[in-house]
Amino acid sequence: MIDTEVGVAFVAEATALTGALRATPLAGLDRPTCCPPWTVKDEFAHTAVAISRTLEMLALPAPPGPPVTTAAYFVADRRFEPAVDAARVDSAQRFAADRSPGELIDWFEQQWHAVAAAVDGVPGGRLVTTRHGDPMRLTDFQITRVFELAVHGLDLADALGVPPWLTPEAAAVVEGLLLGPHAPRARRALDTDSAGLIRYATGRNPLTAPARDTLDRLDITWLTLAP
Repeated sequence: MIDTEVGVAFVAEATALTGALRATPLAGLDRPTCCPPWTVKDEFAHTAVAISRTLEMLALPAPPGPPVTTAAYFVADRRFEPAVDAARVDSAQRFAADRSPGELIDWFEQQWHAVAAAVDGVPGGRLVTTRHGDPMRLTDFQITRVFELAVHGLDLADALGVPPWLTPEAAAVVEGLLLGPHAPRARRALDTDSAGLIRYATGRNPLTAPARDTLDRLDITWLTLAP
C-alpha cells in the first residue's frame, strides 16, 4: 500500500485547506500572494490542478524504471525554464478565471477525495510517470503532492493574513523530505516552528548566512522551486 504516513498527511492537509478556503470571504480570494502575479484564487487553482495529476498518472500504464527520488523531482532542468514557468502561471490563472470560487473549491474537494480513494490499496512502489516524464514510485510522488499542499497553503494563509493551518501530519512529511531526522534540531537552531522552518527552507523567509550554514550542516536537501 502507499505509505500510511504519506496518505494520512495528504488527506489531513487537503481537508485543512478545503476548510480554510470555505471560511474565506470572497474578497480575500483576490488578494495578492508571494507568488506574483497570482492571487489567492490563482495559487489555489494551481494547487488544485497539481494534486489532481495523480489520477491522470494512475490511469496510464506503469513506466519502466529506474525511478527518480522525490528530491530529484525538484531538479533544475527544463521544468523551471522561463517559458515553462510562464505557462504554469498562465494556466493557473485561466483555470481560476473559468470557475467561481465555490466551483473551484468544490472541484478541489472532489479531486482530492478521488485521489485519496485511488491510491488506497495501490502499492506504494507502483511506478507512475510525472508530467515531466520522470518515472517515480507512487509514494514518492504523493510526497510531492503533500509538499504542494503544505507550501502553497502557507502562501495562502500569509496572503489572507490568518494563522497557517499547516497540519502536523503534513509538516512531518515535508520536514522529512527536507531534513530527515534533523528537522527538530533545525527548528531549535532557527528558533522557529514547522511553518517557519518550511518557509526558510523554500525561500519564503530570507535566510541569514549563519542560518543557511546551520541548515547546510544539518544536511538539508535544497529543492529547486519555481520563482
